[in-house]
Amino acid sequence: MHQSTQEKQEVDGLSVKKTVSASRKLIRLPPTEPPLFQQKQYEMIANGIPIISATSAYLQHPNWNEYGNGRLYFQKIFGKSRYIKFSILNKESHNPEYISNKAEHEIIDRYGVMAARLHAVFATYATHSSEPWREPFFLKGSQLIKTLRIYRTKKLTVGQKLKAIADLAWVVGTLGIVIYWHEEGIDLCVKERSLLWFVSVQEYGQLNSQGEVEAPQEVVIRVQPGIWAYNFLNRGEEKQKKALHQYGLIPKQIFDLDPHRQKLTTSIALYITQKNFAHKREVYTIENLLNQILHKKHIEQAITDRRYGQKLKESFDNALLTLKNILDLEIEFDDKTYYQWLRPVWSLPENLANTSTKERNQQLLGSKKLPNHYIINHWFPAFISFIPPENVQEKLQKLKTFEANKDKNTDISNSRKFSKSVKSDKNDPEVELSQNKSSQPVTLTGTLVKQRRKAIGMSQAELAQAMGRSQSWVRDLETKLKEQIIKPKYVLKLKTILKIA
Repeated sequence: MHQSTQEKQEVDGLSVKKTVSASRKLIRLPPTEPPLFQQKQYEMIANGIPIISATSAYLQHPNWNEYGNGRLYFQKIFGKSRYIKFSILNKESHNPEYISNKAEHEIIDRYGVMAARLHAVFATYATHSSEPWREPFFLKGSQLIKTLRIYRTKKLTVGQKLKAIADLAWVVGTLGIVIYWHEEGIDLCVKERSLLWFVSVQEYGQLNSQGEVEAPQEVVIRVQPGIWAYNFLNRGEEKQKKALHQYGLIPKQIFDLDPHRQKLTTSIALYITQKNFAHKREVYTIENLLNQILHKKHIEQAITDRRYGQKLKESFDNALLTLKNILDLEIEFDDKTYYQWLRPVWSLPENLANTSTKERNQQLLGSKKLPNHYIINHWFPAFISFIPPENVQEKLQKLKTFEANKDKNTDISNSRKFSKSVKSDKNDPEVELSQNKSSQPVTLTGTLVKQRRKAIGMSQAELAQAMGRSQSWVRDLETKLKEQIIKPKYVLKLKTILKIA
């Protein structure tokens, strides 16, 4: 028999006493991100068009199209020269066999509201870095389970719950993206398929006879935002009008919703908070909103099947009431298109709400029955507006002011440091020579790229991902073309990623 000993285990910087078997090793985890929503109700979240479109791609997994041999894609078109195309990239070398061996439709079947919620968490942590496209973040599986409020059943062991969150992370990390986007003269296109999130998982626990961790004590999920972040979540380049820095706020209460029992409510909440919580108001038609979150067969059935359409409308009305109460959203029904007889009972004046449905219809329509085909002719075209709480706009404005002041203070600090350096070293000929050299543009070659990449500890795969190119492109650049001057169209992005002055 092994004797139990009192040992101290470091967990998130806290010393916690635990009774541990002497034969069992303590887990040493890499530094991980702190939990979200600590003593605050809102977190900053990336909400550029790649993030919002990806939410639809996860939620509308049955709406993906096939382009041959079991290959699937999901496309969102936003007008001329603006569209985003998603695909499944589960054959990447870093994926485990059970993910890479699955057919694309099997991966798609694992998408849905759970994947969309974890995607929202990733988009939140992505805003914590000034250069998210090159700085991965690490998340503890046990903490993600608490944040997402999932796997709360006592039927699952801790190890099974950690395995489940690890599997979900792998699935979320299979979404590939191609972006064709021009924004006021800024080219934000990523024309090579790149992963939205580069995900890898490390399991910690005892190995079985096959060398696998059967019941992990903890999992750590490494997440690296894709090249989209360089174009859509780049504060530094936004100041130079070369990229965008798009973000909003996400409320803690969105993760209090039960994704199984309140699936429609959760789907609506995920979509509109990513869009609305960066603006004062967002207006939708009912059809347009449902098209962002539901399988098209549900919309088609609501049109052809009167009972199904009524059931969908009732579910939608109940979802709106939940969002109003939980997220403190103000919901406005358009007077010209969203007639009173169409609106949820809870939104009506008391004198109407307290009457029976037939009496109310008679009073508002002149008939006890609703019109034929009212779902497609009246409800779908109706306009609805969502207005976030006033404190959201106040917090956003404070956040933008803080970001602006931080940039200003950084610029002033750097200017002072530079002035002080020049002043103190003005009689040093070596410093003077160095300053003269630094004013000359750096000629970029493959050799210099390789040297700089290794100096900052970046792999060829990571550089390729940041550039939106293939790894073979980087390899050729550093070997076959190592002495050649790199084409100007790649120089700026390479210098930014590799931090070459």
